[in-house]
Amino acid sequence: MSLKNNIDLANVREVICVALNYIGHVEEVENQFDKAPYKEPPKTPVLFIKPQNTITQDKKNVLYPDEVSGVQAGPSLAVVIGKQARKVSEMEAMDYIKGYTIFNDFSLPEQSYFRPAITSKCYDSFGPLGPAIVDKEAVADPHDLEIKTIVNGELRQEAHTDELVWSIPALLEFISSFKTLYPGEVIATGFPAGRVDVSVGDEVSIEIESVGCLSNTLVSEKDFYAV
Repeated sequence: MSLKNNIDLANVREVICVALNYIGHVEEVENQFDKAPYKEPPKTPVLFIKPQNTITQDKKNVLYPDEVSGVQAGPSLAVVIGKQARKVSEMEAMDYIKGYTIFNDFSLPEQSYFRPAITSKCYDSFGPLGPAIVDKEAVADPHDLEIKTIVNGELRQEAHTDELVWSIPALLEFISSFKTLYPGEVIATGFPAGRVDVSVGDEVSIEIESVGCLSNTLVSEKDFYAV
């Protein structure tokens, strides 16, 4: 496996995330689609942003906030942009990718998958990223990778990137149609069904075939902010 250096988090201003992009997740919540205010399934990818305060790296502690109902992990294959992309076609989109890494969307339990709440998604450290970028050429097919969520050594979730509703080229075409993507920007391609509940003290590891393993431990608010 060909690895780049660890990601320079100072250059990661945000992570663009794609919700509802695993077939199993769509099936899990499709009974919500015919309800107000939308009354129909989404016709384009559903996006949300994890801002810079959420971004942290491999082996760093993750905050478990006081007085919340719970925290859940959300594993994702992440795409790192290699060159400026604006209005790229699906056919040429893969040429704009530098490589792949792992993202973990820690979140409070979600109430709306159409409009993920900033108050659930944007706590400090709720977006571990890394541990490194794997060269694009080292991953034969990003749509054929196994994903595992492991908590304290116990396998808690398995998924596969062949379940993506919108392919990686389709996502790049859509996002670049309204937003210029710059080198180093990161897109989290989707989150499998069956979010995993985690607690203070848990070590959460995300393993993605051919990409690596991202591990973080949840700590209390007092310990996280201790000087």
